[in-house]
Amino acid sequence: MDRVMVLDPHTVGVRVEGLLVEVESAGGTVARAAADGVVRELLHLNEAGLARLLDGLVTVPGVTEELRVLAEDELVGGLLALYGLHPVPIEERVLVALDRARRRLGREFTLVDIDAAGTARISTAGGCGSGCGSTAEPVSETVSRLVQQAAPEIVEVVLEEAAPAQKLLQIGHRPKAPTGAPA
Repeated sequence: MDRVMVLDPHTVGVRVEGLLVEVESAGGTVARAAADGVVRELLHLNEAGLARLLDGLVTVPGVTEELRVLAEDELVGGLLALYGLHPVPIEERVLVALDRARRRLGREFTLVDIDAAGTARISTAGGCGSGCGSTAEPVSETVSRLVQQAAPEIVEVVLEEAAPAQKLLQIGHRPKAPTGAPA
């Protein structure tokens, strides 16, 4: 193939969903169920083909690092993640995204947890450095976008503000009582 296809995965997903709605409108829920079944079978076929391709490729010396680089492409990485074939663990991809967010927004982010439903809980230190938005909303949107680009299997990003560190109480020497005062 001489050309690189330029596809936006989100746009394709929206188009597919629109087509499925059209099928349901034209033929009812039975037609929609049949169309969903066709899509599911095609996805299984693609998954089996990609898995077989990757199984063959990983036997080639030096190709593992090349696969990691290819998987950084949003379309390729998203496709591999869709089928559970991404060569980079999800936690590692989220941590890279949080590092990008830190550099872009000037604040620290910590991955707290990724649950089985695909929700990533992320803690952020209070206070903004340079480059931070004036409200929490743009920060949340930026972090969500970066995380979901790196790990499309994350369905929700929950940003939690970390409690500020409590200041330590400084204990010094007790002042001396004035002369003649009761002790």
